[in-house]
Amino acid sequence: MNPNSVFFRASPGGTPGARATSDERVESPVEMGARLEFLARAGELLSASLDWRTVLQQLAELVVPALADWCAVDVLSDDGHVERVAAAHREREKVSLIHELSRLQPPDLVSPGSLSEVLRTGRPVVMEVVTEDTLPLLVRRAEQVDVMRRLGIHSGVVMPLQGRGRVLGAVSLVRGEEGASITASDLELVRELTRRASLSMDNALLYAEAREAQARTERLQAVTAALSRAATAKEVADVLMNEGLRATGACRGAVAEMNDEGRLHVLGSFGHSEDAARAFEGRRTGHFPVLRQAMERREAQWFSSLEDFLSVAGLPRYMLETQGLGARAILPLMTERGMRGFVALTWSVARVFPVVERRFLEALVYQGAQALERAALYGTLRERGERLHSALQVGKEAEERLFFLLEASRALAEHLDDVEWTLEHVSRVAASSVASLCLVELAGPDGALRCVAASHQDSGRNALVLSALEHEGTLPLSRECYETGEPRYLPDVGVSLRGELAMNPGHRTLLEMLGPGTLLVVPVRTRGRTLGVITLGTSAPQRPLAMADVSMMEELARRVAVALENASLYRAAQAAVRLRDEFLSVASHELKTPLTSLKLQHGLIERVLGPDSREKVAPRLATAVRQVQRLTTLVDHLLDVSRVSLGRMALEPTELDLGQAVRDAVERMEEVFTLAGCKVQLHLPGPLLGRWDALRLDQVLVNLLTNAAKYGAGRPVQVEAAGALEGMVRLSVRDEGIGISEEDLPRLFGRFERAVSDRHYGGLGLGLYISRQIVEAMGGRIEVESRQGLGSIFTVHLPRGTDVAR
Repeated sequence: MNPNSVFFRASPGGTPGARATSDERVESPVEMGARLEFLARAGELLSASLDWRTVLQQLAELVVPALADWCAVDVLSDDGHVERVAAAHREREKVSLIHELSRLQPPDLVSPGSLSEVLRTGRPVVMEVVTEDTLPLLVRRAEQVDVMRRLGIHSGVVMPLQGRGRVLGAVSLVRGEEGASITASDLELVRELTRRASLSMDNALLYAEAREAQARTERLQAVTAALSRAATAKEVADVLMNEGLRATGACRGAVAEMNDEGRLHVLGSFGHSEDAARAFEGRRTGHFPVLRQAMERREAQWFSSLEDFLSVAGLPRYMLETQGLGARAILPLMTERGMRGFVALTWSVARVFPVVERRFLEALVYQGAQALERAALYGTLRERGERLHSALQVGKEAEERLFFLLEASRALAEHLDDVEWTLEHVSRVAASSVASLCLVELAGPDGALRCVAASHQDSGRNALVLSALEHEGTLPLSRECYETGEPRYLPDVGVSLRGELAMNPGHRTLLEMLGPGTLLVVPVRTRGRTLGVITLGTSAPQRPLAMADVSMMEELARRVAVALENASLYRAAQAAVRLRDEFLSVASHELKTPLTSLKLQHGLIERVLGPDSREKVAPRLATAVRQVQRLTTLVDHLLDVSRVSLGRMALEPTELDLGQAVRDAVERMEEVFTLAGCKVQLHLPGPLLGRWDALRLDQVLVNLLTNAAKYGAGRPVQVEAAGALEGMVRLSVRDEGIGISEEDLPRLFGRFERAVSDRHYGGLGLGLYISRQIVEAMGGRIEVESRQGLGSIFTVHLPRGTDVAR
């Protein structure tokens, strides 16, 4: 026998709880075979259903009369509530008495008694002998004693039903005949039977939980779909209540919206009277502590009973008692944008809320909050539509105008160099969205309007419109708008009005072909001058133009005027830049001639110096030569900048050894490094052959080496060249000088950009800019890594044999 089993012997004058033992005998093979057959049949019956109530009823009917005269099965719920779900008796008419026992005094976990003990501890209890004297000790009410006598009880056992480490319930088996005691073999059989029943019940519970989860998911999907169709807050509340909240088992519920002032508006309820719902209308949420708590914590509030709810309800007890003594839940209708309101639910009995149920309700309410937010947005759009006198058209018209203005503004901003293309694009967008016809006419130097863009929804008519306007001249309405500087809006252009608008038969033919129902002409004005006009026309089935379109076109005309002026300024700026670059080019060339002559004169002076004069003049002459060389470098930089700007920098690639080019450049600059106190360390492998422009590559090397000597004076300079992947070579120049701050790195390769003070280091800030242009022209790239105070590494990546654009 199980050492955890507790045996109770009922004897005259005894007290339940005294320990005893059962006599055990050896079971015969026949009895053993019968028991095994019984267990096999029990296994088949218990596994035949996935409904746990059916499983437990089959268990009760299975053991009666095979193991007991009557049987009761009780189930323990998550909230500690005990429910009798199955019963069986040898005499069927007495089954109701078994349920009567539970009704007279429902079992629980705290009262004394065998059933409570089993449910509380999970350990079986055996009642070997129950006498007339000990019978009253087994129950708590006198009425139950009489029922027990009618049922019959002499001995019994209460076995726990356990699954996944928890007590699911208990099975009570009772024998009523005198002398029919519970043997050890009986107890083992009952234990095995209840183990199998526990497994079947647990499987059935898992199946039921899965079905419930699926049902919740399907219900949530159905509610979500219904909420997506709800266009008003009232419709959202109706969907929440009728398709979601009622199915939770709550007897009362309410959905309330909260406005910006924190006042409540009841959208709908069930189970409440109209007066009760009306009592909350307009009340501030601050009057109810439970609502404040839900808002502050931004989470649902759960209360298992009325007593738990009273302290935070903010309502008198008598009012709450009329709604029931059961559990409550307050769920905030909350989205990422804020609090929309609350859902309040009431149950008729006390209960706990499983995690899965909480998550389901929270998900349901979250969907409702989003739906309320959408409904509020729909309401705002409807109100805006009513103000514009057409709720059905306003959304489409606003979208068309917005798209048109955005697309037109993008084109006007991106194409300053091609105004006529931009205006044609704008007219095409207008004719495909907000109108049937769009004309853009600009004034010439003589004040005559010239059509520069014409678009129709039927693109085949574009050429006809341009031809007609070119031969017959602009329409009188457009000329009037241009001369007055005021827009002209004709909401209804009939046949007679078309005749009045025509200046000649050609105009009349054009208007009859286009058949505009509405016409709008707006002036393109800037700084008190009218630059031209824009004409829109619509014809069926295109919607007619409205006053809102007048404002839209006036805004477009302002943007077109700004774009035209910007284009003019852009062209002037481009011309000025070209003029400046041409000036720099000419000036650089002109400066090269006297500099070359000056260098020759310095050479002649050096040759004619005698021994006596050389000692005095040589240092000053060397200084003059260096200054002339520096001036020559600056002039060369200016000349290169002008070449880059004008697109005239030509490259002449030839077969070169990069390593040899580096050695030559370092050798020529030996004096510069000596004066700077820099020791140059070369790391060059074998030949690094490629096709590059020798002079330009040398220019890049000299610029990088000069920078290293200038900003890393007194410290070593490392120059490294090596092959790289994919037909590339890599050259790096590293110094340990002052370094470059992180904020200066992005602009380091810009024109006239410097990361240090020109007062201390001089220069125009063009060397790195020109180097980058040369490297990129040869198909490569140049990079820099630096930290202030730790030096810099300039790295050049060049392709070996890529064709270079000339």
